[in-house]
Amino acid sequence: MSKFSFTKIVDIDRDEFFAISTNYEKFTEILPEYFLDLKIIESEGNVTKVFETLKFLGKTVNVTTEHIVEKPDRHIVKMLDGQAKGTIFDERYEKVGDKTKVTIEVDFVLSGGLKILAMFAKNKIESSMKIVLDEFANYAKKHSQ
Repeated sequence: MSKFSFTKIVDIDRDEFFAISTNYEKFTEILPEYFLDLKIIESEGNVTKVFETLKFLGKTVNVTTEHIVEKPDRHIVKMLDGQAKGTIFDERYEKVGDKTKVTIEVDFVLSGGLKILAMFAKNKIESSMKIVLDEFANYAKKHSQ
């Protein structure tokens, strides 16, 4: 297991950024180089299970995720199967004036061939995730109201 967290200040209103970043149905539009396909399996209340085909660190993987949206400021994503089963992304969105402070805590669990990757590439995984967040923030800035 690899635990890490990072924070970014985004020049967009928290409620707008939260709405965009929890609209996982559009992730294939927002970040098509990472989210290759996405299908909602079931949705009840604030919990949605999604089958995702992802590309991360040069690997394409299929995974079922559970998205828990706690408006107005928290989005939790749990990996339910695959080589990253048990991984949790806990995203928090805090108003800072007219900007948003995003904090993402990651409990990264990898198995199989990826387990070795986690031991040797924690910094690469973390920096790749920061790049994804930067790209997501750039999209949000362009598409906010």
